[in-house]
Amino acid sequence: MNVSEIIEHWMGWCPKKQRAKMVSGAVFLSGEMSMKTQKGISSRIKGIAVVVLVLVAALAGMRLEFGSLQSPDWILRDSKAVEGYQWMANNTESDATVLAWWDYADGITGVAHRQAVIAEASREIRNTIGGYTDPSKPWHKIEYALWYPFEPEERVRDVADFFISDNPTSAMQIAEKYGADYALVMADDMGKYFSLIMAAKENLSDYLSVQVNQTSRTRSYPSKETIFTRMVGGEEIEGFSKSFDNGRMRIYKLEKTAAV
Repeated sequence: MNVSEIIEHWMGWCPKKQRAKMVSGAVFLSGEMSMKTQKGISSRIKGIAVVVLVLVAALAGMRLEFGSLQSPDWILRDSKAVEGYQWMANNTESDATVLAWWDYADGITGVAHRQAVIAEASREIRNTIGGYTDPSKPWHKIEYALWYPFEPEERVRDVADFFISDNPTSAMQIAEKYGADYALVMADDMGKYFSLIMAAKENLSDYLSVQVNQTSRTRSYPSKETIFTRMVGGEEIEGFSKSFDNGRMRIYKLEKTAAV
């Protein structure tokens, strides 16, 4: 009988068995840790999947809402504007190009079926877009950042320069740059004057004067005569021929060959 057998006989302890137990315990612990690791990974994957699904659903909802914001249906609610677009469809060349502020591009392309020089705002004047700045729906800014087809700054700035020009000759040069045949405004467009000046990167004080009335309310008035103010007022302009005016919409034909 060797020493280990004597120890085992008296104490019930065997080095070989102890090592076997230790190895068996280590395997058990390793398996238990592996199962916990797998459960942890599975739990994280499920959590990530839930987050991804929520984001996808949120983006899908935002995309649908943004599509409704961009719907041109509002145009049809303005009968005077529709009358003007229909006149354009029936009385202008089929390949005519119209120079107008971007708000009216849907009517020009969708009702009149004519080309528009610009169809949207530029990124630089996004703060003039009503939907973008809606304080009750701040997520609109995310929608516009993701899906709004901003126009190049140069095109929008050129259109703005056309309208705020006080010289028919310089305005005509801009129109010819884009092959424009007609220009369009609405009789109540003076509210857009601020956006035009902003897009042209000019000083507001050079084009608008602020007056305070007896009730301490301030109002802005044009302080400079421009192509825009004259068209909105329905005036005759050298080099421009007023072709349509129903009191709401005014369409001018650009006489490109005229000596202006």
